[in-house]
Amino acid sequence: MFIMKLKYLFFDFDGVILDSEPIFKRFWIEAVKENGFTLTEEQELTLRSQDHQITTQWFIDTYGPEAKYESIHASRTRMMGEYLKTHELPLKKGITDVFEYIKNNTDLKIYIVSSSSVDYVTLHSKNNHILHYIDKIISVKGVERGKPFPHAYLKALEIAGVSKDEVIVFEDSPNGVAAGYNAGLSVAFVEDLSPADDFIKERSRWQLTSTSQIIDLLKSLNK
Repeated sequence: MFIMKLKYLFFDFDGVILDSEPIFKRFWIEAVKENGFTLTEEQELTLRSQDHQITTQWFIDTYGPEAKYESIHASRTRMMGEYLKTHELPLKKGITDVFEYIKNNTDLKIYIVSSSSVDYVTLHSKNNHILHYIDKIISVKGVERGKPFPHAYLKALEIAGVSKDEVIVFEDSPNGVAAGYNAGLSVAFVEDLSPADDFIKERSRWQLTSTSQIIDLLKSLNK
C-alpha cells in the first residue's frame, strides 16, 4: 500500500518523458536570432514550459516593444516542423522502464500534463510506442493560464476526481515545478537540462537526478 494514498501520477511531457528540451533550446535560440535578437542558453532555460502571457511580456521587457513573441514563436514552430520531417524526438532514457514498472507493479494512473498540445503529445507518444501507458493527456492550451500557474494541474485533479494527497507531479523545469507546487501538489523534480537550485528545492518534495530514480521513489513509497 502506498504510504501517501497514492492513486495518480501527473507527468510533464517534454524533458521528463520526451528528450526534446535540447531541440527546443536550439530552435528557440535560432528563432530569436532570425528575428534580430540574441537569446542566451541561460535565458532559454527560464522560458521552458512558461505561460504564453508571461513569455510575451518577457520578450518586450528584454528586447523592447519591437520584439514580437508571436513572430518568434512562429519561426521556432517552422524550424521545429522542418526538423521533425526527418527526425523523431526520442524518449528520455529509462522512461519506458518506469512505465513498465507502474503497469506491472501498481494500480496507479498516468496523466500527462503538458505545455505542448494534446496532438503533439499524442503523436510523439504513438511514435515512441508509449501511448498505451497513458490514461489521459491534458494540455495547458485548454486552460486559462499555463505554467507556472496551477490551472492545468487543477484541471487534472478535477478530471481524475482525486484529492491532492493522492497525486505526485513529475516535472523538470522551474515553471513546471512551480505549477505543481502552486496547485498544492507533491512535486518530484527530475533533472534534465539543469540541476535543482534553491527555487526548485523549496517547491519540490523530492529531487531526482535521473529518470530511473522515479522507480526507486515509487518503491520507497510502496511499503
